[in-house]
Amino acid sequence: MASKWQSCWNVVAPYFSAGLLALLLLLFFVAGIFVGYLKFKPEEKAPLSAVLVLPDEELSEEYVSEDAIGDFILHHEYFAADPEVLESAAVLDEPHLEQVKNNHQRIILNKIETDVPLVAVVIDDMGINQPRSKDIISLQAPLTSSFLTYGKNLAQLAAAAKAAGHEIMIHAPMEPKVRANLAPDTLMTDMDAATIGNMFENMLNRFEGIAVGGINNHMGSKFTEDKEKLGVVMNILKQRDMFFLDSKTTASSKGEELAMEDNVNYAARDVFLDNENDYDYIMKQLELTEKIAQKKGFAVAICHPKSQTYLALKAWLKTLGSKNIELVHVSEIVQAINTAR
Repeated sequence: MASKWQSCWNVVAPYFSAGLLALLLLLFFVAGIFVGYLKFKPEEKAPLSAVLVLPDEELSEEYVSEDAIGDFILHHEYFAADPEVLESAAVLDEPHLEQVKNNHQRIILNKIETDVPLVAVVIDDMGINQPRSKDIISLQAPLTSSFLTYGKNLAQLAAAAKAAGHEIMIHAPMEPKVRANLAPDTLMTDMDAATIGNMFENMLNRFEGIAVGGINNHMGSKFTEDKEKLGVVMNILKQRDMFFLDSKTTASSKGEELAMEDNVNYAARDVFLDNENDYDYIMKQLELTEKIAQKKGFAVAICHPKSQTYLALKAWLKTLGSKNIELVHVSEIVQAINTAR
């Protein structure tokens, strides 16, 4: 009997072995397909909510340390500007209305009388580092988010920022004096007027469908000192009824002069908040902003989407209820200080 079964097994065994091998190969093939799908499947991106809520607890050291938002930030001209000179000038300058009245149609006040001092906080470089930009958007307050022209997900992020109460601006790259890694579309002084006009129009057109009231310059110490070239930009702003916020990366900017001549609404930066990515430093700069606002009725501060800036703004916003200061969109300050003769 055993020999009979042995004979049968001898007949069946080759087929059984071949079938088992085929089954194993099939299993390996299916497993390979499954692993490949998991590794290479398209990433499913959840839509960005209107308001991004972050936890109240402190961020991890790893998160705080990751502040590189591209090589350009290492050479950012804001950190090359002399903030003490520019800020002291903003505080000490007395109104020069008589001279303005005698020479220009437009008056740009550098001091106003208000019941409550006005402060605008503009966050530049939005749209480059997505997590950092979302941090800023999570702050539900009348802040002003200025998006770089080559940022990513502009429409999506701008919509979320607007839903959080932010005003939207365009952060237009312009030529600096210092050596820097320039943006893909930077307005340069060696360009002719037609090239500057076309490039600037293309920048603005990227924000089509996004309610944008004005621009400010990204870098631009060389470009904003060139009256002829900056004049091309001002003419387009006039045609589009947009304002110019001068980031004041140079004390010799021609922005205010051109704005008065071309009848363009204008304001200038008073304080840079985060020359140092340090919480205590940023809080002191916010105190300086408050003092300037108390002295001249308004102040415009500029900062960037960095870890310590986010934490400082988050803490500072909670203190506004106890202070005689009103946080407003920068366009409200622009409207308050620009008037016709």
